This record gives sequence, C-alpha cells and structure tokens, in this order.
Amino acid sequence: LRAHLPASLHSLLRRLYYRHRLLRRVVHLPEELRDSLRRPGELRPPRWLAVIGDGDFVAIGQAFLGHFKELCQLRPDEAVLEVGCGIGRMALPLTTFIAGRGRYVGMDIVPDGIEWCRRHITVRFPNFEFLLADVFNEQYNPSGRCPAADYRFPFADASFAFAFLTSVFTHMLPAALAHYLREVSRVLRPGGTFVAKVLGGG
Repeated sequence: LRAHLPASLHSLLRRLYYRHRLLRRVVHLPEELRDSLRRPGELRPPRWLAVIGDGDFVAIGQAFLGHFKELCQLRPDEAVLEVGCGIGRMALPLTTFIAGRGRYVGMDIVPDGIEWCRRHITVRFPNFEFLLADVFNEQYNPSGRCPAADYRFPFADASFAFAFLTSVFTHMLPAALAHYLREVSRVLRPGGTFVAKVLGGG
C-alpha cells in the first residue's frame, strides 16, 4: 500500500505501528529515561524513525567506521561531513572516534531524523551538529523549498577534510547527483577524501 498512501499518512501509520509494538512488550517510560538506563554505546533511535535503509543498524555503522579508519585513514581530529545522515547510523559510531579538534556535521532532508539526532546526539557530543537541508522531496520533505539540483550546501569552500554519503545517490536523478558532487568538491579541502556508497542494500 505504500505506493498509494500520501507520505504524511505513511509516516503516521509507521509511528503508530512501532509504538504499539513497544507498548505491548515493555513498560512505557519517557524516552529520555529509557536512554539514561542504557549502557554507553547503546543509544539508538526508535524503529519508527527508520524510514530509509535496512539491515543491522549497529553492525552497519561499525563496519563503515572500520572502513573509514582503515581504508580512508580518517583521523579523530578532522572535520567530517555526512550528506544524508538519516537517523545517525554513521554518526553514532563516529562519536566513539572523533575527538579533540575533530567535528562532525550531518545533513539530511528528513525533519524527524534531524530532530532526533539533535536531541540525543548533539546534547551528549557538542562537536556533532545536524542540519536540516531545505530540499524538496515529495515523500521525505514535502515542505522543502529548493530542488535538489539547485541546493547549495550551507558551508564555506574547503570546510571539511572528509565527506561521505550512503543511500543518497540511489534516490537522486542525474542532474541533482551531478550538482551534489560539485558541492561536495567545493566544501572539501584540497587533498580531502570523499566516499560514496552508490549500490542498494543495507
């Protein structure tokens, strides 16, 4: 039915479904209290927010962190940009690595995901920032004002040493994809590293 439902109704039904399952299995506690009872490293978003991507949330994030360190030589003190940060699948493992002068900026078009990351990640890791991109998408951000092919990333030239994206180009038309590549190139420092996962899957 997903293809025939308005995006707003699909999002509402998804929230209600996962919240109902949670209430049937555990005693309901305020979200902030549930998070405080978890051990460090166990912070993760509720399932109803996972509107994009599948697979094991924690394992995929840890695997990419390993790739960034071993294959890309990412350093803890670098400035990192993630285009399409979603609900923090990559940001959460990076909180255990980026330190000192290092900083992370995540950007996405889905308001709920950005809000969750700000409330639960930025408050604990002030060097992690999450920005809502004002990009129109009929399903994920119908109130966005700018077409993806015209959106200018809100950063100065040469702001980042490392930039990456996953599960973004698979959702874009060629003109928008080419524009995003130009914007990534603009905000990367000379000699910086860019990683893109372009195939489908988790």
